[in-house]
Amino acid sequence: MAMEIIPKSRYPDDPQGQAFASGVQSGWVVTSINGQNVQNEDFGKIMDLLDDEVADPRFSKSTALALEKQGGRLAEPAAAPLQVQFNSIPGYVYKGAQLKEDGQDGFAR
Repeated sequence: MAMEIIPKSRYPDDPQGQAFASGVQSGWVVTSINGQNVQNEDFGKIMDLLDDEVADPRFSKSTALALEKQGGRLAEPAAAPLQVQFNSIPGYVYKGAQLKEDGQDGFAR
């Protein structure tokens, strides 16, 4: 699920503003990656397809440990360029933090 969307794109292809620039909203979920339906897939597999990590490496001792705990990769990364489809969940209302611009670090809760 997309949780904290940076509310603006600072420059073309800004990796932290791509979701916003594409119209993705907080609370939306990934439904397909490169045309493959992932709606019923394990979260770890979706993250592996996106070549992302379930455990944030800033808070784990190592990415290797996080992968080992998960049982290894559940999927190989999808081929670039990625086409990720998001969709809202009917009836779901996102109640998480909306990021606001912070003069020092960019954006904060």
